[in-house]
Amino acid sequence: MSVAVQRDQREDVSSVLSPLLVIAAWTVPALLSTFETVTFARLSGHPIELWRAFVTEAPGWYTWALCTPVVARVAMRAPLVRPVRARNVLAHVVSFLLITLAASAVWALVSLWLRPTRGGFLVALRNWFFSGLPFTVIVYAAVVGIVYSLTDRARLRVRERDAARLAQQLSEAQLASLRMQLRPHFLFNSLNAIMALVRDAENSRAVAALGLLSDMLRTSLDAGARHEVSLGDEITFTRHYLEMEQLRFGDRLRVTFDVAPELLDAAVPQFVLQPFVENSIKHGILDRRRGGSIAISARLHDDALHLSVVDDGVGLGRTSPSSRGSGVGLKNSRLHLAHLYGDRAALRVGAGANGNGVAVEVTMPLRRVPTPSDAGELALR
Repeated sequence: MSVAVQRDQREDVSSVLSPLLVIAAWTVPALLSTFETVTFARLSGHPIELWRAFVTEAPGWYTWALCTPVVARVAMRAPLVRPVRARNVLAHVVSFLLITLAASAVWALVSLWLRPTRGGFLVALRNWFFSGLPFTVIVYAAVVGIVYSLTDRARLRVRERDAARLAQQLSEAQLASLRMQLRPHFLFNSLNAIMALVRDAENSRAVAALGLLSDMLRTSLDAGARHEVSLGDEITFTRHYLEMEQLRFGDRLRVTFDVAPELLDAAVPQFVLQPFVENSIKHGILDRRRGGSIAISARLHDDALHLSVVDDGVGLGRTSPSSRGSGVGLKNSRLHLAHLYGDRAALRVGAGANGNGVAVEVTMPLRRVPTPSDAGELALR
């Protein structure tokens, strides 16, 4: 049994076996025995006062209350689980006999004090012990059963906590894996863009592209292990990526942003926009001589944040489903959203306005980061 389970078991038992609760619990059989004594005394024609009956019965039950922690300790140190060990059974038998003898001795002394008899203490002890033996066996078994139910509950709680911890660790590992897949993705595409500029002897543009790539890498590294960034930071990152692509495409690539300033501090997954922008360029604009446009927007609706990337490219009809609807970037984005928000997030890919181009919309719960991003505000100016 692990140390954590044993510690939780002790905490559960000690919390339930606090002195006040133990006394309150054992007061119940003390009162029941009192009313039983009063009832039988009246039926036999020898009525007894209520207080006298309570003083006769209660001390023995409160002796059980004093011995309850002992029963709990024996139950935990000598568990009656399969395979049942003889020494554990013997430990419980000894514990039961000693506690029953102690309670019977208290009952005998009190009854002799209130109602003296000729038999003496030993006779009274024998009578109390054997007359109450069947019931005290049930009482001892009930106390042991309660202790075992508490320890089982503690063990279950520890397992649930461990399972939750493992699930969280697995989710973190999967999210980290997705981030590592997205980072090289934009890096390789950016390097290819720079290589194309160098090949075309566009040295000034290549230098500018390297500067943009440096800013993008700095943003990526500054994010560290965070899975969410502000919408302003994400738009800044996406804007740098698009500026690098515009160095290649020039006026063929036209970009617009429509984001309300009050949404710049909304929390969004890192790299949530870049895969969709990349798809718009690669599958919607790259092979078109006249190029195309990409519109990026964010809006608030029904307490949810809606991000959209819409292009006016060739559309879904002229590209394969795997390239626009279920590619690696979109698949990773879906997994990323599912890990972060579960069923509260959605990713939809469909035709753009009037059936032209492709529209990607991401819906997620609205959360705020502590402060708005100054870089994000600059990106929209």
